[in-house]
Amino acid sequence: MQISILNRQRKYPIDEDRLYGWIRQILLLQKVENGEVSVVFVNNRRIRIYNRDFRKIDRPTDVLSFSMREGIGGELHPSFLGDVMISLEMTATEARLYQRDMDEQLLILMIHGILHLLGYDHERSLEEERKMTRREQFILKKIKR
Repeated sequence: MQISILNRQRKYPIDEDRLYGWIRQILLLQKVENGEVSVVFVNNRRIRIYNRDFRKIDRPTDVLSFSMREGIGGELHPSFLGDVMISLEMTATEARLYQRDMDEQLLILMIHGILHLLGYDHERSLEEERKMTRREQFILKKIKR
């Protein structure tokens, strides 16, 4: 399992050891023992650019996933799952909004982003949304124990 963490923002400190542990647990709970994933932490300005350029939505978002398993060439490196980008500014805003601590909100976004890399897509159908939500809740409970 290969995990890369890049911190491209300055406002919020990150605990890389905890993040590595979370990512590893998420992947193992999904029975991915030989995967490669990168997680990039950014600010709202940076994630807005990616959201605009890749999803045609010109506003910041909390998490974006860039799966390497989809599209042309996805089968060439099946262990390379892709990249997850998380805005820590948006994470903090949502933590306050949902009355969670920052760590819990960050874990929720990490789970969400990695599940997208693994093919889950809540935007495909109501059934897929329910399936993804159930899986997110299962993983969250397992990790928070």
